[in-house]
Amino acid sequence: MSWVRYVVVYDISDNTARARVARTLEAWGLGRVQRSAFVGRLQRARARDLARLLSRMIDHDTDVVHLIPVPYYEWDRTIVLGTPWGERRVQSAALLH
Repeated sequence: MSWVRYVVVYDISDNTARARVARTLEAWGLGRVQRSAFVGRLQRARARDLARLLSRMIDHDTDVVHLIPVPYYEWDRTIVLGTPWGERRVQSAALLH
């Protein structure tokens, strides 16, 4: 199976659910790049497993989670403005100041 880089972004209204989703994404090896945005490599089948898990954590009437596959050749074109979130810098991204 091949690995795919995913960007996961979410808008979750409940603080507890939002924190649980963030902890889950970190536990699955994704790194935070914004308050509600994570990036990491997953196999497609694992991404579907993660989506099912996250689906059980959110309120489908008020919340949304996007798992967006990004081809590596496109990820390498990433442009970051300002300071990346936290200590983890976005690998292979052009930093513009």
